[in-house]
Amino acid sequence: MIKFWAKKRNFFFIAVLVLVATFLRFYNLNWDQGHFFHPDERNVDMAVSRIIFFSQMNPKFFAYGGFSIYLYKAASLLVSLVTNNSYWLLDWGSINLIGRFFSAFFSTLTIIPLYILTKKIADERIGILTVFLYAFSVGSIQTAHFGVTESLISLIVVTISLFSVLNFKKITLLKTVILGVIYGVGVATKTTSLIFLIIPVSALFCAWVAKKVGFLKMLNYFFIFVLTSFIMFSIFSPYTFLSLNKFLESMNYESGVATGSLPVVYTLQFDKTIPYLFQIKNLIFQLGPVAIFSILGFLFALVKVVKNKNKNFFILSFFPLIYFLYVGAWHTKFIRYMMPILPFLLIFASIFLFWVRAKKRWLGNLLIIFSMFTSLLWALAFFSIYINPQTRISASTWIYNNIPAGSRLLNEHWDDGLPLPLGRFNPSQYSITALTIYEPDNSEKVNYLSTNLANSDYIVLNSRRLYGTLIHLTEKYPITSKYYKLLFSEKLGYKKMAEFSSYPSLFGITINDDSSEETFQVYDHPKALIFKNEKRLSASDISYLLNK
Repeated sequence: MIKFWAKKRNFFFIAVLVLVATFLRFYNLNWDQGHFFHPDERNVDMAVSRIIFFSQMNPKFFAYGGFSIYLYKAASLLVSLVTNNSYWLLDWGSINLIGRFFSAFFSTLTIIPLYILTKKIADERIGILTVFLYAFSVGSIQTAHFGVTESLISLIVVTISLFSVLNFKKITLLKTVILGVIYGVGVATKTTSLIFLIIPVSALFCAWVAKKVGFLKMLNYFFIFVLTSFIMFSIFSPYTFLSLNKFLESMNYESGVATGSLPVVYTLQFDKTIPYLFQIKNLIFQLGPVAIFSILGFLFALVKVVKNKNKNFFILSFFPLIYFLYVGAWHTKFIRYMMPILPFLLIFASIFLFWVRAKKRWLGNLLIIFSMFTSLLWALAFFSIYINPQTRISASTWIYNNIPAGSRLLNEHWDDGLPLPLGRFNPSQYSITALTIYEPDNSEKVNYLSTNLANSDYIVLNSRRLYGTLIHLTEKYPITSKYYKLLFSEKLGYKKMAEFSSYPSLFGITINDDSSEETFQVYDHPKALIFKNEKRLSASDISYLLNK
């Protein structure tokens, strides 16, 4: 009877967690009011709008696989039929909402296989703590608000891990086929999911070492897994083969950007970063203080693997270890790259915390409460950015209300220009120039900046995307770095008139996340700055200051 009520209690707790996680992930999915501040969303929406079942199936976009693109298109077709509104088929804003819906749905759904997985390798208490930490993990909450593939990839890698562990315990044809289906869909969603192969292979290897399956039978199961995966991949990403040259061209570009062999301006922020340490620092933003226990738990799991030959821990720890060592060495270190290992880090954190509890009950209980409490507070603080007005929209409203029509505004290239179109207001009422800030520093750039600054009325900085990086690259951008320093100290004749920020905040306490990886902030809660040309310095005066 006690066991029955304990199960009922646990089920109720998981159900409540799912409901809370659903709210945190689905709330205000239209946070940007259809303005597309995430560039990957724009690319995906463009690809989806190209698809016409079944006459035109080529997405002509290979940074992502075909699965999510076809899924979004199928959903948009269904919604358009139900609502009798063709906007859902071609309008990027409508398609984007569908993408965000699926992202939030997949992020919430991850709770179920994550709980079962943790329960299988540890116990129910650790499973409940793990999904609690996941439900309130800021990394997954933020990603759920973007119509990209990270949420689906997280669900896939957790589900692959679950069936790999189940297959290790008792290998069967059905579980092997299911693994192949899930893995094939994963690779068809994003090619980098190929690395997930480590997980089922580790499980098969452990089953063979434990003499649960013979060598030839293991190879047979592996062949079935590969064949099933290949079939699923071919179905959901056929243009990988049908447009092979374009696919390879895209992969060469993406891998070049990732490794740094192909320099691009939007990865300059990583020029002075230290591999591995940079990612570890940003785990704090994704997970909160529990990131510390995640790292300790991961090291604890590795010790268990080496000392006790714990095969369950080996299956779960080998993938995140290899993934972190491989991806962490890349030049490009976008915070989203760590998303596939976050669920594993939370599992290890929970295992470690209960291990401490077994050694010193009072200390373990204290650390568990601390982890849950700080995760909850950090999630609620971050969630405030979806409650508050979006900063770019607030800045645009201020511009329309305070800057006269016909004024000359300076924006920056490689960033979303302000003001945005809002209702009857349109940026065409201003004379707007986008400064080509990323161009190399030389005497021509000094003249270019001086002339534009002297002849303009306002400077509008949309986010820290450019200044947050270039101000520190004094060797490569000495003039640009000085320009930003002079601008912020109001020595160029421009005075700061308005600042719009939406930092995570709770109970009147604001947490400045300017030190986070750029993309953690610049999409959904950037800081926008507006400067007015009050002193009207001449081009020669500005040139003198820049050359001084």
